Amino acid sequence: MMQNDVVVIGGGISGLSLAFYCVKAGMKTTMLEKNDTIGGSFASPHYNANGKKFWLELGAHTCYSSYQNLLDIVEACGIKDKIIPRAKVPFSLFIDGKVKSIVSQLNILELLSSAPNIFKLKKEGQSVKSYYSKIVGEKNYREVISHFFNAVPSQLTDDFPADMMFKSREKRKDVLKNYTFKEGLQSVARAISAQSGLNVFTSQEVTSIKYVDDLYEIRTANGGEYSAKTLVLATPSMVTSKLLRDIKPEISSHLGQLKAADVDSLGVIVRKENISLKPVAALISPNDVFFSVVSRDTVPDDNYRGFVFHFKPGLDDKTKRTRVTEVLGVSFSKIEHTFSKVNTVPSLRLGHHQWLEKTNILLKKEKSLLLTGNYFGGMAIEDCVSRSRSEFDRMKG
Repeated sequence: MMQNDVVVIGGGISGLSLAFYCVKAGMKTTMLEKNDTIGGSFASPHYNANGKKFWLELGAHTCYSSYQNLLDIVEACGIKDKIIPRAKVPFSLFIDGKVKSIVSQLNILELLSSAPNIFKLKKEGQSVKSYYSKIVGEKNYREVISHFFNAVPSQLTDDFPADMMFKSREKRKDVLKNYTFKEGLQSVARAISAQSGLNVFTSQEVTSIKYVDDLYEIRTANGGEYSAKTLVLATPSMVTSKLLRDIKPEISSHLGQLKAADVDSLGVIVRKENISLKPVAALISPNDVFFSVVSRDTVPDDNYRGFVFHFKPGLDDKTKRTRVTEVLGVSFSKIEHTFSKVNTVPSLRLGHHQWLEKTNILLKKEKSLLLTGNYFGGMAIEDCVSRSRSEFDRMKG
């Protein structure tokens, strides 16, 4: 059985950032990831053809200057010089087969009459729908704005806590406001995983965890055995709940209260000359079979264009392919290459702050058990890294 100071289960940005803090503190750390590559929602698969390279983002799509903790890690990994700007292309609506601007679909009079509410309404205790329908007007919210909110986590967001959709965070002015990386966001995951002192094992699905003589014993489906003084779970809440069922039943039950949604993403690559769609950052199509189509036009390429369709769950391949060709205006024979991925994201609800408070109370006496992920303070990249930072500090405190 491989002995460690820390074992991290889950190789997304949450697990990677916590693993980073551990190895920098001199702790022998092992990461176990069930998929064949690390990164989680930092998924930037590459396509190579005739010496030409192209990548797509299948999960998270961009960073912002507010990501203080992420940038600290980026700098420490020596890849700050890999940061590149995103081109300024519009977020647009796709209605009746046509690309339309957001403004063109808004009722301006309703917007002007509702907008002053932003100065007197508080987000705390309100859902996305109850708050923002008063800010933009009920019709504007129902017909336009709600669909942009739904596109963020690729699920219906009417019942999300309003104060968790968009949060103010500490900003840095020395970095581009809207950026990505030369090789996509997954280059951050690769840089972290390459840190000295971190052992990363992919294709390792954890099947059981035991707690014996103050050590966690972890076993995987293919026979791997690991032990550690400290256990980090950076997996979706339901997975974490299942893994803790036998050793921490109260925490397991508490985590089991949360809901989540699967995001079914299909990325397609098309040669530039085969598509006439004007450059866009993303397309939002109200009441469609997809929540959004996010484009690689934000990082222009000389040869290809790429689009990632975030579909609603439960669709068959034929339905998805048909909609791809209809939106892009090309036959599927013109699609150069495809990628697919399913990510799990939380379905947050009012009362989440109280749930989180109880979570942290339950963890106070569990200094050797750290929980991180996108279901604590929010789903943004910085929320994940900040949670990992706070859990590391709790362990060391």
